[in-house]
Amino acid sequence: MLSRIPTHSKLSISIFILIFLFLSGCRKPYPQLSIEQLKFIQGIRTAANTKSKKRLDAVEKAIEQAKAAGNVPLELEEILTSLLEECYDENYDEAEKKCVLLLKDQLRK
Repeated sequence: MLSRIPTHSKLSISIFILIFLFLSGCRKPYPQLSIEQLKFIQGIRTAANTKSKKRLDAVEKAIEQAKAAGNVPLELEEILTSLLEECYDENYDEAEKKCVLLLKDQLRK
């Protein structure tokens, strides 16, 4: 039956499906985090929301201390580093959006 559909229609349908999946939130869920770890995410979100480099530096310092103490798993470290880089690159809106998604994922589990 698919052989009767013109090629450009198949391509259009495929693109539509991909866009739908992207917009519907088809993404890798974030890991389950402890309350202490969630404070880092909330701190980054606050710094991104206020566009405050001072707050961002304070959160980064707290994260570095927690990493030195061994309280930050590798997967979380990658997430935090990515969020901090977004903020330092002044992509505050994108960083805040990712923080919100991460926090929402925590409520679903």
